[in-house]
Amino acid sequence: MADKIRKPIDLPGYKKVLYIVFGIHIFMFMVSFSAAFFGKSSSVLADSIDFIGDAASYASSMYVITKSRAVRAYLSIAKAITMLAFSLLVIMYTIFRVNDGTIPSYEIMGVSGALGIISHLICVYYLYRFRKGDSNQMSSWVCTINDLISNTLTVIAAYFVMITNSIFPDIISAFLIVGVAIYGAITILKQATKEIKDIGDTEKFETA
Repeated sequence: MADKIRKPIDLPGYKKVLYIVFGIHIFMFMVSFSAAFFGKSSSVLADSIDFIGDAASYASSMYVITKSRAVRAYLSIAKAITMLAFSLLVIMYTIFRVNDGTIPSYEIMGVSGALGIISHLICVYYLYRFRKGDSNQMSSWVCTINDLISNTLTVIAAYFVMITNSIFPDIISAFLIVGVAIYGAITILKQATKEIKDIGDTEKFETA
């Protein structure tokens, strides 16, 4: 039997919210990536990667919003794998920055992080009522909360760069942000894998 399509509560409302948070993330990616380039900050670069990764996640969520549960679950796995790949890129760049030794601009870090916090608080406000559901919905919520944490870490790192005149608060923050992203990816993978297994078990039961 074909897998039944399970739509989120208030489908038009959820789709509208996805458009809003998608637009916010595209704008903030451009802001934070520019800030990372001019500020020479690993943690801000990690933030910018999170922004564009989440934008892609929201776009794909809009595409599969009416697809089968299995399609949404497999897409969630793809999202999680992408998050892990981005994390690896940030780790590589951060290691390069350690060897380079250039102290990042704490002013740019602080402003970028603060703007990120504001933008993600807006996203949290819109996504809150859609935070529970399948792995696809959960991935949007997890990514948003992870990024809010990441932006907070960037602001904290900016303060410590200012008072220590050292690159290491930025490096430590970047690794913590990557850790948060990896944890989120693993959480999404577990949920999506469970859903795929449940779908398989249901089909076996229905055909028995």
